[in-house]
Amino acid sequence: MSKIKFWQGWDTHTRYPYLFLLLLGLLALLLGVYYYFSGEATTFAWDKITDLQVVPVPVNEVEGLLERFTLSADGYLLFEQYDVALPHINTVAASLLLAILAVCMAFYTAAISTMRQLPYFGGVLLLMLFLATFNFDLLDIFGGAGQTMLLVSIVMFALGSYAFQAFSPNTGFGLRVVAMLGVVAVLGLLIYTEADFTPELITLHLVSYSSLGLMAAAVLFMLWVSYENVNALLWINTQAKTPERRFSMWHFLLISILYLLSLLLMYLRHVGYISAEILPLNAYLILLLSTVAGFWGMRQRQAYYGKLFPFRPTGAVLYLVFATMAFLSMGYAFATANDSLTLLYQNLILYTHLAFGFGFLVYVMINFGRLLEQRLPVYKVVYEPKTFSLFSFFVMSLVLCVILVMRTHYRSYFQAQAGYYSYIGDLYRASGNDILAKRFYEESHVYDNGNMKANYSLAAMYRLEDERNLEILRIKEALDRKPNPKLYVRLANLYDEKQYFFEKQYALQQGAEQFPESAEIYNNLALLYTQTSVQDSTEYYFNLAQEFDRNNEVVRSNRLAYYTRQAMLEPAKIELRESQRGKYKTLRSNQAVLRQLLGMDPQDKEAFMPDSLEQVEDFTLFYNQTISSLSKGDTSRLKSINSYLNAQGNQIFFSDLLYLKGLVHHYNGLPREGRRLVENLALQMENQSGYFYNTLGLWMLEEKNNRAAASYFKQAKDRGYAQAYLSHGYALAMAHQPEAAVAALEEVAYTENEAAISVAQELATLLRQDVQTVLAEGSDKQKLQYLLAFQPTLTQEQVNALVNAIQEKELKRHAMVTRVEYLLGRQRWKAAYDAMQEASAIQRPEGELRSALNLLQLKLWLYTEKYDVLLNKMDRLYLTERDKRMALYFKARVAEARGRSEEAAARYEQAVKMLTYDEETLLAAADFFRKYKPGDEKAYNILLSGITYNPFSARLYKAYALESLEQGLYSYANQASETLQDLLPPSEYATFIEKLEQKRQEVEARAENWQL
Repeated sequence: MSKIKFWQGWDTHTRYPYLFLLLLGLLALLLGVYYYFSGEATTFAWDKITDLQVVPVPVNEVEGLLERFTLSADGYLLFEQYDVALPHINTVAASLLLAILAVCMAFYTAAISTMRQLPYFGGVLLLMLFLATFNFDLLDIFGGAGQTMLLVSIVMFALGSYAFQAFSPNTGFGLRVVAMLGVVAVLGLLIYTEADFTPELITLHLVSYSSLGLMAAAVLFMLWVSYENVNALLWINTQAKTPERRFSMWHFLLISILYLLSLLLMYLRHVGYISAEILPLNAYLILLLSTVAGFWGMRQRQAYYGKLFPFRPTGAVLYLVFATMAFLSMGYAFATANDSLTLLYQNLILYTHLAFGFGFLVYVMINFGRLLEQRLPVYKVVYEPKTFSLFSFFVMSLVLCVILVMRTHYRSYFQAQAGYYSYIGDLYRASGNDILAKRFYEESHVYDNGNMKANYSLAAMYRLEDERNLEILRIKEALDRKPNPKLYVRLANLYDEKQYFFEKQYALQQGAEQFPESAEIYNNLALLYTQTSVQDSTEYYFNLAQEFDRNNEVVRSNRLAYYTRQAMLEPAKIELRESQRGKYKTLRSNQAVLRQLLGMDPQDKEAFMPDSLEQVEDFTLFYNQTISSLSKGDTSRLKSINSYLNAQGNQIFFSDLLYLKGLVHHYNGLPREGRRLVENLALQMENQSGYFYNTLGLWMLEEKNNRAAASYFKQAKDRGYAQAYLSHGYALAMAHQPEAAVAALEEVAYTENEAAISVAQELATLLRQDVQTVLAEGSDKQKLQYLLAFQPTLTQEQVNALVNAIQEKELKRHAMVTRVEYLLGRQRWKAAYDAMQEASAIQRPEGELRSALNLLQLKLWLYTEKYDVLLNKMDRLYLTERDKRMALYFKARVAEARGRSEEAAARYEQAVKMLTYDEETLLAAADFFRKYKPGDEKAYNILLSGITYNPFSARLYKAYALESLEQGLYSYANQASETLQDLLPPSEYATFIEKLEQKRQEVEARAENWQL
């Protein structure tokens, strides 16, 4: 254990700084390992191209004359095609490198200050050369005064270290490190405060330009440890305490030759003599093993370098400094996906370990072969040669290494230059100097033809400039050098127009051949085939994508969207069930659309309300979820919608958000606000105004405001909205205007929709018939439709005849509820009660008809002043959510009847907001406030709002005209009377004019008496 933890016997001033440096070296190693696996994925990250496609989803259904009219809204499906993002400049890695490098420089300077004079000056010379690589002069420090900053840094390091070396040699190592860290801190502060650049650019500058010095340090470290693996094998073979437990010379030779043979095979494959990868060894793993071996071997070498400097602390610290710098250099190459340098380091590890490993084996056999035969502990004297000197071993190995480099036509030199120029290109790209960035990337390409780093960086710059052909050229250059799935995907995406279908298909299939397990390529192939009618190929590639990445929610999302768009319900249901636990926003958004189409309840328990809509998937998920949650009484999303509408950058979603706001208002108890928003949209969005007017028409049908519905459908028709033609005819029929309805139904032929034309002709034929013909020849459906359309003009006997003639059970239920409504309208309370009992006996316990019948029952109790029964039964009877709103009106009427004026006022105010279209509620509220606050304008405002939102209500206009006279607004009363002329039959209009004139005289007489 003492051999492993050799620092335990050191003094505190040496041990703790050394352990800190050891931890720093381990951190650099771990960062290098992390970026080895993640560097390329970070620098050339996968991106996605989002394709937004619209499918109509049902929001609500309205029944009119037994025909169902659906309000549909746009549902947004997202298809995501893989792409490659623009290259990322890893400033985090650069900052980490610079911070660790700064500490290493402090340790290095402190370590050389413990050397003797000549080695100390050699160490200072190396430091000066390294500092020169930073190119401080380009940072314009001190006004760009030449090499002033370089000279300042050299002087500060040299003076600080020389003071310890010459004048204070007994100073503890810890204090030396602290002093040198102070020097580094002062220099750093000077650079970052005086340089005329941002901190990020300064960091990139220092790291990029010093990469040459780090490369040199990495090469020196490779040479340092290049034979340590063979030395470790020697230790393993000869370290046992007794000769019997030590291995023989032949065992050492065999295992060493196998190791060197593996390196030789890797080299032969590298130079092209062998094509197959026989031994898939990793060069970086070899370096790591030799680093670990050299860590403990450094103390053993003191016999060789002890005349220049001691192992404690100089040798131990220098080893860790150079190891850390090597790890930093290699890790940063991986962090920036600098393939020229990663390949360079891989090759240099191979060259150095092969040449020096072979040289060390020769050195050992020549000097200690006989000792190995005698199974002696040779590892103890390996650095004490008798025949073949260490210097000869180094020279021979170095010559072998140079030969290996020459055999590759100095490829390593060109790779080093290419990697360096790529770093400088990144620096200038980060600074916004695209001209110089291109120049350096092109130089990198010249030195290392086709390297991915330079070529994709150039391709990205051409992408920003919309130079498609040049981008294709650069990507192909990189692919010729080394195939990469991301490059194949990016190349295919450049052929995105329809006329390039086969070029895109070829690029993706080439990628699939090279990378048969790439889910991203298969996903894009599947999406490519969704543009065709070849469903088998689409399914095939989706299956492959999921096979090789089963947890890829992008593929699941695309598959779900494809099934939804193609109306493939069974596969869609299966995919929905299998992906129901997915958290990916795009997947959840597509799930919301499908669930709405299938009539399923929303899956997400928590509403998704992001702070902003920066990403399109944020908008679609919020939008689709909101569509799914309408009629749930949830208005919490309104706050988010308002914030999105007020935020900059959401103009593209403005109309969708505004319409969504209208839907939320309408289906959650604020119909007046919803109508106002959609009317404004209809005025603003001319190209979609027909759709918005159709929406308003359907809303009016929901509120039984049929004449207003017909008016909106007419406006939608006039703007070319085809679906409004049939709705218009039905709305007129429901408004009891059969002649106008027949004319509108005949116009449905203009839509050329055979199904709609057939339905329209059937209803038009029915509306032309008399009641006797319908009773004699009509079907049950036609009898009920006739009853609903002609209800006000039928006698009670005719109503009973039609109801009794209907045999089909469901239609019978509907007809009997209609008869109750008819009798209530004529105030025949006893007959209505009897009809209600008969209808109740055959109704289902729940449903719209049961709710309608229960609502009529509550009205009957109200009209017959059975208030206790009304209040007791109100919460027990089944009512739909829409019908439950009438409870406010009933409670207001009861409070008014019992003299609780304040309660009645509060109830009426609530009822007026939620029951904007209900004539009975508005008239009762206006009448109450006229009596409760006779001098106030509350009644007038209620009636004014009523005729605004229900402009075809004769009853509201009558009350408004009379109230206008009460308020002294004679001109408004005259306007209302003119409007009533179109809403009332002549006889009824004449009667009302007489009443209006009497009211006028009363008001004028009251005014004259007040003046007297």
